[in-house]
Parts: sequence; C-alpha cells; structure tokens
Amino acid sequence: MSCLVLLVGTTMASVSATDVERPDTASTSQADVQDEQLWIDDWQQKLTSSMDYTAGQLDSFFALEGNDAYKDARASGRVSLGWEPRSRQLDDMELRFRVRVKLPALQDRVDLVLSDNEDTDNETTIRAARDPIQRNRDNTTIALRYRTSDNSRMSYRLGTGRRGQIYAKARYQDVAPINDNLGLFYDAETYYYNRDQLGAEIGATFQYLSDEDHVFRFNNRYYYRDEHHEWLWRHELQYLQPLTTQSAAIYTLFTEGMKRPDDELKEVYASFKYRTNPTRDWLFYEIEPFVLWLRDEDFKPSWGLAMRVEVYYGRGT
Repeated sequence: MSCLVLLVGTTMASVSATDVERPDTASTSQADVQDEQLWIDDWQQKLTSSMDYTAGQLDSFFALEGNDAYKDARASGRVSLGWEPRSRQLDDMELRFRVRVKLPALQDRVDLVLSDNEDTDNETTIRAARDPIQRNRDNTTIALRYRTSDNSRMSYRLGTGRRGQIYAKARYQDVAPINDNLGLFYDAETYYYNRDQLGAEIGATFQYLSDEDHVFRFNNRYYYRDEHHEWLWRHELQYLQPLTTQSAAIYTLFTEGMKRPDDELKEVYASFKYRTNPTRDWLFYEIEPFVLWLRDEDFKPSWGLAMRVEVYYGRGT
C-alpha cells in the first residue's frame, strides 16, 4: 500500500554558539555520519550489482547465440535478520530471505525464485507462530515460475523445496474490487511433491482502505495435504495504521488449527508491530511485542519481543 511506503528522513543536533571547540567537533561528527552513510549505501549498491551480475550469468544459459538480452537480467529481493526471544525460548534467531530474478532471455515470462519459505502468505509472522502446523514444511525453495505475461493471473512453478522434494505447482490469483474502499483478494493453488504427494490451498482476504489510509484485513486460508489427509485452516485479523511518513503500526490477531484428522485449535497469536525506515527507503527496522498461546504448551501464554532489521536490494529500491 502507498500508505506504507516509508520515506527517508534524518535529524541533526544543534550546536552551541558559546563553545569555541564545538564547530570543529560538530563538523567531524557530521563527516563521520556522511562517511557511514556512504559506506552503507555503497554496500547496498554493491549487493545489488553482484546479484544483477549473477542473474546475468544465469540468464546467459538460456540466451540464443547473438542474443544479448541476458545482459539486462536483474535480481531483487530482501534479507531480514531477527531475534525473537520469548518466555520458555530465548534463543530464537531467524534469517529470512527472498530473491526474484527476471530472465529476459526467456522474454521475461520466467522468473527464478529463491526463498527461505514457500508460504509467502505467512512470511510476516514470527517463527514460533509458524512452527506448530508448518513444522517440516518450510524449507529453502528454489523454483522457476512461468507466466504468459506480467499481469497474468495464472502462474506455474517447477522446483525443489520442503525437505529437498521436487514439486510442481499451479496457482491462480486475482482481486475483485467491491467498491472504492473494499476489495477481495483470492487465490487457489494445487501442487504435487514427490514424497508428500498431492496438496491444495485456497485463500481469501477482505481488505478495507479508509479515507485516512488505514487498512483493515481479514485473511483466511485452508490447506489439504494428501500424505497425512490433513485439513488445515488459518484466520488472521490485521489493522495497519500509518503513523508518519517514515513509520507504521500493524496490529495482528492470528489463529491456526486443523479440521482433520483432529478438530482442534493449534495456536493463538497476538502482536503489535512498529515498522520504520528513518534513514533509507530500503532499510527497515521492526520491533514487535507479542504473546503466543500454543497447544503444545497447554496454551500457557508465552510473552516475547521480536526485533528485526530488513534490507531490500535491486533496481528501484
């Protein structure tokens, strides 16, 4: 959403005119800040350039002789490092990443997707909240995604993931605007893993955007896994509130469970997330107090505080 695009802003301290030595000190401090800004900006630019170079080398394998389109190959993505301590579990560190590579040699109809998690609809929750049902499900996945055009509602994937399995997936997604403020986002997918066999998912999200750019979301998702004959469900309420041009607050209530083989609630999760990028539009900081109730822990409340740093790279970031 446009309301969540956080712009760059910095502040500088004032200097006392009565201190003879302060102007030199202030100038040195300002130079140090500028050096630091140049260093971190240079690092992000080098990361983007190296990922683009890798994308070009990969795309060159698909290029026809005399076709230089692979030189325009681009990569974009994000890297997130977080510490999510909670009562009864203080050492929960997590590294998350997602890379998308455009392949112009294949007429930009095929993307290479590399991610730590195959479930993009649940990537913002804390790790402890994803574990109960998705244990042994999330894994590094690499896949080729094919679409007939950039705005195609249908996509197909072939890759590896979920504990090293080979899979094929077909996914359809679309949005149905109800009025100027209310919309329905929906998707359905079916997939086949060489060990887990057939599976399917369906999801629907109702979203309301207020005149003040506040966003209300009600997310629903249902899963079927053939290997264990499991029927799973997830419901989530979210409220996104822009605070300034550089910060936003996200309130979340999340529940997850299964219908078969046992009809039971697995977890409840509530959190408040503060997200900001005070210095750069590609560098985000998050702090998220939360409370988690798990069936595996007899639904005793577990209090925690997640802290993350997230970096985006790629052209246009």
